[in-house]
Amino acid sequence: MSARRAFQIAVLMAAVFLLAACEAARPEANLPSGAQKVAVFEGGEVTQGQVQEQLELLGQQSGLGEITPDSPQYQSAIAQIMPRLVTQEIAQAYAREHGITVTERDVEREIERIKDQLVRQARSQGQDLEREEAFRQALEQAGITEAQLREQIREQLPVQEVQERVAGDVRPTERQVRDYYEENKDTQFTNPAQRCVRHILFNPDQRERAEEVKRRLEEGADFAELAREYSQDPGSRDDGGDLGCIGRGETVPNFEEAAFGAEEGEIVGPVKTQFGYHIIRVYDVREESTDPLSEVEDRIREQLSATRQAEEFQRWVERQEERRNIRYLPGYDPNPSSGE
Repeated sequence: MSARRAFQIAVLMAAVFLLAACEAARPEANLPSGAQKVAVFEGGEVTQGQVQEQLELLGQQSGLGEITPDSPQYQSAIAQIMPRLVTQEIAQAYAREHGITVTERDVEREIERIKDQLVRQARSQGQDLEREEAFRQALEQAGITEAQLREQIREQLPVQEVQERVAGDVRPTERQVRDYYEENKDTQFTNPAQRCVRHILFNPDQRERAEEVKRRLEEGADFAELAREYSQDPGSRDDGGDLGCIGRGETVPNFEEAAFGAEEGEIVGPVKTQFGYHIIRVYDVREESTDPLSEVEDRIREQLSATRQAEEFQRWVERQEERRNIRYLPGYDPNPSSGE
């Protein structure tokens, strides 16, 4: 899934309002709330119902709760929502006018691409997840259902096709790819040192028990089994004490010092922290490394293409807004200083 195929929720789009004399309709303020047109242009419209759905979504995702016209965040929310809805509707209008459609096979293909990308991301972070599990977790984190995602894809694919058509050839040159790699090597393509660890946490008054368990481990007892039996960490106990792979600065200092000072396979402890006593086993050592250009050039090329495509698409949208004579109901213009 590329940068331009962002994984996010969108509202269901209203039906097309085709105008008879090739002249944009005027925004209407006397219709029922959901049907009221808050922005109109030659070939389409944005309704108040669409705006309301986006406000509800924004409130849920931001933790602000219900956003109403009386809310202090209302105008900034409108300024954020309206350009996105207008862009979506203009692209949808263009798609209809040029016969750009999407099939269920296209939707299914995109779902499969999303699953593949989620698995790659999970595994790059040290998580061994199956495709369906990674997909399920992503849906839960986003707070949407698979049906909602499919509807979003169904709406977005035609827009994506429009974006690719109107942006033209935006592929970066080999020189641009190499320059980007060199400029961003340290921040984007260097993997910090990590230690993959399991631990067993004991309460602050259980040092003797921690030492006893360590002796059993040194005699060959199974770490995961003892973690499930003794660990006081509910977050990792059921996984046999597995904390995954951690980098510097991600744990408390004493724990980090012990983990990064151990060899692969070594068991250390008891290590005292504010949480109690830890017995730690390092099961993988990952030193700092830099991804070679050959492994990331496709990703860089896609990222640069997506950025340039988005810029060209935005300029196209601005020209379309002028050509299609977009008009806003008062209070819904995202750029009120430019005039209604």
